[in-house]
Order: sequence, then structure tokens, then C-alpha cells
Amino acid sequence: MPDFFTDQLEDGFALLSPEDSHHALHVLRLKPGELVRISVNGQRYEAALEAKGGQAAARVLKAISSSEPRTRITLYQGWPKGDKLDLVVRQAAELGVFAIVPCVFARCVSRPEPGKKMDRLNKIAREAAMQAGRTLIPRVEPPIMYDELVGRLKRHEQALAAYELPLGKSLRQACQGAVDVGLVIGPEGGFTPQEIAGMPATAVSLGPRILRTQTAGIAAIAMLLALNDDF
Repeated sequence: MPDFFTDQLEDGFALLSPEDSHHALHVLRLKPGELVRISVNGQRYEAALEAKGGQAAARVLKAISSSEPRTRITLYQGWPKGDKLDLVVRQAAELGVFAIVPCVFARCVSRPEPGKKMDRLNKIAREAAMQAGRTLIPRVEPPIMYDELVGRLKRHEQALAAYELPLGKSLRQACQGAVDVGLVIGPEGGFTPQEIAGMPATAVSLGPRILRTQTAGIAAIAMLLALNDDF
């Protein structure tokens, strides 16, 4: 059953955007009366598709349970080079991450330009969330610097930083069943010792093999959800 997001529900109807209307009617070739799922402000519904003049709407039939995990993971991803962040956002959104915050560390190979890519990344997150049948769209925030990251990590129930050197716990050992987790992944060059020492986060190992920056966060999200019995 296809999934769509919309901003508001009025008189039992949810109007789809022109882009989603085109996708529903001309790409998926859905017909009036076919069942779809609609997510509106964190609530999910089963609905029947209606169409008029190329614009699609959904008539709500009943509320259904959310597809969101109980564990709210915010991924703090070291800014990678090239288009690697596209892949990170897409796969993290599919898995159920709450938010993605790119971070600038000392060993980042490339640096973000102001405003660059944010609209594109949020579009990728929306498309991935729709494909995965999510109830919420994870937000992709503008990049932050290290000092801001330190302050934000203190507000999470638990903060974890994936680190390849053997000084931390395994993820299984560190996992406390927290439902609000900040997960920090370094850039291609990794963290400096000073960054790890100054971070209010538990250093954790993801296993005996070194993972690329675009792989580590996705693996850690899946592990955390599994450890919290949240799949």
C-alpha cells in the first residue's frame, strides 16, 4: 500500500501536493478508490484515493498505528566528501532515524558551503521516508561545529560516539535501552584524540572491522534498534 505525507487534514480529506499527485496518478498509476496510507503531523491513516483534474486527495477511513521506532536516534554525521551524505541520509531515513545533523570536525576532508545541499538532503529524506512507510519525515539540519555538538549531546538521554581505537565499550555493553540517543560518527579522517576526550559521549566500538563513514552510522542505527528490540 503506497504511503504519502501531507501537512493538514480537513473535513476528513488530505490533499496531496502536485508532486505527490503526479507520483500517485501517473507513476504508480493508482485509481480512485484504491487504498493508500497518509501521514499527517505524526498520525497515520488508511485512506481511499480520490482524484479530480490531475490533483489527488485521500479520504480518511481509519487511524492506524505509527510505524516509528520507540528509540529516537539523532545521527550526528561527520561531513563527508562528495555525495556520500546523500546515501547516509537516504538509508538512515529508511531505518527510522529521528534527525540527521551534519558536523564539521578537524579531520573533515571537505567543508560545507553555507546553505548548500540542505534542500536536496531534506528532499532525499522525505522520499526515503515515504518509500519506507514512515509516519514522520526525519529532518536534516544545517551543519554544526564541534562546540555546538558538545552542547547538544548533553541534552540526550544517552550519547554514543563510534570510535575505532580500542578504548571504548562495545555497543552492546554501552547500550542502556535509552529512548533518546545521540549517535556521533566521525568523518573520513576520524576523530582527533582531543575531540573524543572533549565529547560528552561514550566511545563505542562497532566491531573488529573498520567501517567507512557512510557505513558506520547506518550499521550503528540498525544495531541500536536491534539491541532495543525496536525493529
